[in-house]
Amino acid sequence: MKRVIDQANTISRTYGNDLDTIAESLGLNVIPQKMEGRLREFYISGSIVINENLSNRERRELVAHAIGHHLLHAGNHLAMQKRIYSFGNYHEKQANVFAACLLMPLEKLSGFISNRSRIDEIANHFQVREQLVRMRLKIWANFENDLTGRHSARVG
Repeated sequence: MKRVIDQANTISRTYGNDLDTIAESLGLNVIPQKMEGRLREFYISGSIVINENLSNRERRELVAHAIGHHLLHAGNHLAMQKRIYSFGNYHEKQANVFAACLLMPLEKLSGFISNRSRIDEIANHFQVREQLVRMRLKIWANFENDLTGRHSARVG
């Protein structure tokens, strides 16, 4: 996962975490589209097609997730799971980790961690769902926390 975290950090440092700016800079089109059933987003040939009926928070997470697929995986990808965070597929795990780290970079998250902020406060600040915050905190605890009380922006 270090490679995924590093990739998210690189994109965040280079472009910030505004998804429209990132997508445009990477030559990606984000296309809102009405979708039926469980289909929520898919990435195909440089385009991210996103269900237009999603909340802003879910849209942000899925666009970041699709950008992760674009940068990390060859080919086209669909997200058809009932829940966004399907942990059964390694590529899905990587795209989820990428999205969490991109939308909540450690440099911005560390103050919330130090202040022991509530999950809902972090979610509101970053405009993501609480489920993604919980995942991000697990990533921090397992890969970025150096256990000395300092928060390491580099995994090493």
